[in-house]
Amino acid sequence: MARIPEELRSLLAGGHNVWVATVGPDGMPNIAIKGSGALLDDEHLYFADMFSRKTRANLQRDPRVAVGIHDPERRLAMQVKGTAELIDHGEAFDRVNEKLHALSSRVQLPPMKFLVKITVESVWDMGPGPHAGEQLA
Repeated sequence: MARIPEELRSLLAGGHNVWVATVGPDGMPNIAIKGSGALLDDEHLYFADMFSRKTRANLQRDPRVAVGIHDPERRLAMQVKGTAELIDHGEAFDRVNEKLHALSSRVQLPPMKFLVKITVESVWDMGPGPHAGEQLA
């Protein structure tokens, strides 16, 4: 488990979509864009699973995941690698569900099926420049 560096905290605070990559049953990568990616705590990210059939099936079979976050204005991009856990109840689930309900007053969202909790194992710089590809955590 890796502690989330400040650069990633700052990037996620911008409210950017995240790209989530999972492994399909045939080994083929699958990528999906999630609008709910955020920090859960110092060592975990999350996204809300509202209608992610393929992503969910892949994670149930193989919990390995890679998450990409990009801020084009600041020219920052990072990749998080880790393992995912599907959570359907409890304090973290309720906290994220409340955030989504508050957002639903502006945007119609389907109910959350699972909170996908990602244990961060490593963080990588994906931005342009001399540090591209370096491990940050």
